[in-house]
Amino acid sequence: MESDQQNMHKYKPLWLVCIVLVIVGGATTAFARFLDNIYHEVTLDDNGYVVQIQTMEKTVEELLNKYEITLGPGDEISPDLEDTIEDGTQIKIDRAFKVTVEADGKVKEVYLTKGTIEDVLDKAQITLGDKDFANFDLDRQAVPGDYIKITRVKEEVFVEKEKIPYQVITKENDKLKKGVEKVVQEGKEGEKERKILIAYYDGVEVKREIVEERISQEPQNRIIDKGTYVEPPKTVSRGNTSRSKTSSSNTTKSSTSSSKTSSSKSSSNSSGFKTFEATAYTHTGNKTRTGIWPKKGIIAVDPKVIPLYTKVYIEFPKGWTHLNGYYQAMDTGGAIKGNIIDVFVEDEATARKFGRRKVKIKY
Repeated sequence: MESDQQNMHKYKPLWLVCIVLVIVGGATTAFARFLDNIYHEVTLDDNGYVVQIQTMEKTVEELLNKYEITLGPGDEISPDLEDTIEDGTQIKIDRAFKVTVEADGKVKEVYLTKGTIEDVLDKAQITLGDKDFANFDLDRQAVPGDYIKITRVKEEVFVEKEKIPYQVITKENDKLKKGVEKVVQEGKEGEKERKILIAYYDGVEVKREIVEERISQEPQNRIIDKGTYVEPPKTVSRGNTSRSKTSSSNTTKSSTSSSKTSSSKSSSNSSGFKTFEATAYTHTGNKTRTGIWPKKGIIAVDPKVIPLYTKVYIEFPKGWTHLNGYYQAMDTGGAIKGNIIDVFVEDEATARKFGRRKVKIKY
């Protein structure tokens, strides 16, 4: 018995060591398990830069704060900041780039990670009208540094009215005495309406064009009957036949001569026409000397000969008599000197065809 007790005392320290080792081993395993439970291995992809991180943080936001990773305007992150981190969690950050948009006199900065020009406008809360346009195609992909300019287009139509001069028509009437004139119909000006489309880009006029033209009221010609009737000479008694014939002949000749002279003078004095050389021009894109847009019924003159704003009547040569009528001097020109006028016509082909011709002007 003593021998057994002595052996027991002899190996007691060894047993204690074994017990301690068993206890420590169990604790180490438990500690390892504890560490596994509180540490998580996550993958962080920051706009293509990928790293593996072991962390004790519980949420995505805590992880970013620990490593001082900040999000800028428009940056996108997945999962969300408040989501819990687990072992194997993959965090992805897409960094946004800046695009500038100018519209309605204002400049906005938009941040996005990807998208088209149309996506940028949607994010900037900019709506395009039917005629509005951007300096890039809407389906083009936006890239960093893009400067998008929106142009607002406004169109309006206004009606321009223009007087149409009437013509004076003289007819011979053998029932009226020669030298007598009678107004059969008073002249009345007509009216032409012209619809003009004007386009504005951001409030600035860029073009105008005629979209419709019509005669709203036809002019009424002034008609004058000019007498041609000549009263025959009166008969005389036989006793004075010879004398009367002579007297009548002399009287008739005198009357005829006087009538011709009077008619010639009347024709000369009543006409009042002067001969001018005429050329033609059309739309130039510029306003006239008087500040209006060129239009049918105006002429360019030498103001020393025909003062501006003067209304004149023009007779054109054969083949161009359809242009006869009243015109107003509203423009000038460097080559318009002396008895020269420049007549406005609607198109270049007519202007070229007209060339240079003699016309008669009354003013």
